[in-house]
Amino acid sequence: TKDQQLSKLRLRESMLQLDYRSASLQSHRDELTATTELFDQGFVALQKYKQTLNRFEQARLNYEEAEINLEKIKLNLLKNATHIVVEQAHKYKTEDGKSMVDLTLSNDSDIRDALLVDESLSEEELRILLKVENIYISLRHGSIVGEPYEVRIPSLAVGERKSLTFRLLSDEEAVYVGLNYLDIHESKPVILKKGSLQDLPSINSSQFSQEGELNETVSFGLTLQRLSDDERNFALAAVGLPQRIDYAFHNDGAKVNQVKFDETTSKVQVQLQLEIPEKLNERFVGRTRSFFALVTNPSEYAQINAFRAKYGDDPIPEKEISTLKSDYVKLELIPKGIGKLEVLVSNRYQEIKVDEELQIRVEFLNRGTVAVQNIKAALDLPYEWEEEVDPALIKILDPGERIPINIKARPPVDIAIGDYELGVEAQGQVGTENIESLEKNITVRVGARSNIAGNTILIGILVLLVCGIGLASVKISRR
Repeated sequence: TKDQQLSKLRLRESMLQLDYRSASLQSHRDELTATTELFDQGFVALQKYKQTLNRFEQARLNYEEAEINLEKIKLNLLKNATHIVVEQAHKYKTEDGKSMVDLTLSNDSDIRDALLVDESLSEEELRILLKVENIYISLRHGSIVGEPYEVRIPSLAVGERKSLTFRLLSDEEAVYVGLNYLDIHESKPVILKKGSLQDLPSINSSQFSQEGELNETVSFGLTLQRLSDDERNFALAAVGLPQRIDYAFHNDGAKVNQVKFDETTSKVQVQLQLEIPEKLNERFVGRTRSFFALVTNPSEYAQINAFRAKYGDDPIPEKEISTLKSDYVKLELIPKGIGKLEVLVSNRYQEIKVDEELQIRVEFLNRGTVAVQNIKAALDLPYEWEEEVDPALIKILDPGERIPINIKARPPVDIAIGDYELGVEAQGQVGTENIESLEKNITVRVGARSNIAGNTILIGILVLLVCGIGLASVKISRR
């Protein structure tokens, strides 16, 4: 080839230069020998002797330089003849979901190129020269992404292949294969060929457990991945949920029940959305429910439906799920009810006298979807008013249930006549969460105290006046 011809010319040039400098060195050696004899006999001056010696030393240095240059060219020829080739880079996933890469290297060195170094060498001797020792291999994508971080091949003969296995620490479509051998440092970009040890895609979720209010939708993000060049469709399902909780898988805003993988699609993102009904059985509210999102072959739907019919609203054991030909991820849902208290007041305007106490009847209503416990009335009374509530504590109030509350409020003795505001609020608990109602305000009109003695005298005067008028009328009528 053209490169071989160029290498051959460089080698010949270096050899000719070595021959020339060898002849020059011999000539200067002979001259130095003759000059030394004459110098010893006193026929040559010291200065001329030193000049001859310097020319000899320079010729010797030139010869050694030519030797080194020839060796460098021979080494470069061997380097150029030495080729470590990445034959295959195969990416796949194991059954436990790990991303792996199988790498195949070979020593593809060219014996014909090495023959230029010394044509007298036999093929066996050339193979020994081209055997590469201490090859260090790593996978990089910026930083090292393969485990182990570096692998050493003790030796690789001409034509020999070596397979290595790395675990990918980050899921990459392409990597750089770093090769260090002799004094060569190479970084070969490689697109990883897809493959799989398992037929099914893997499925994972970054959201393991979620809470959801009744009458709301909860979403789990799922990542499905399959490394293969063939085109396949796979079914999606969620099993182990209470039957009243509906679910749907969404991909790019559309509902799907299957996903497709091919040569260009190795990863699919879907959202599993669970619709929690408003009226969910109390035994599911506030409790952790384990269920499974799985990817499988469409032929497994029959067995999945059989499990649903067998267990109904009960959880499906994981050992049953493991019998399916599927890959699955275990998730948790905690349906969470809402406790919502309301104070019902039929009349929000009351009137009392200065010396009277206020008596009102209100009702506490639970408009939520879960029972509220430890409910009590919190009153916002005017200054120095006293209160009395019956019952003081309601242990539990179920959804839709209402309980009457009797409230007595006593104003101070020296209260002034006028209008006052009284606030009533219901407070309770759902688990560790505090629940409070909106405060209802009642306007209380405090009027003046009644004057019994004055009223009695006034009534007596009116009676006497009426009687007097009656007697006068009788006398006038008789006349």
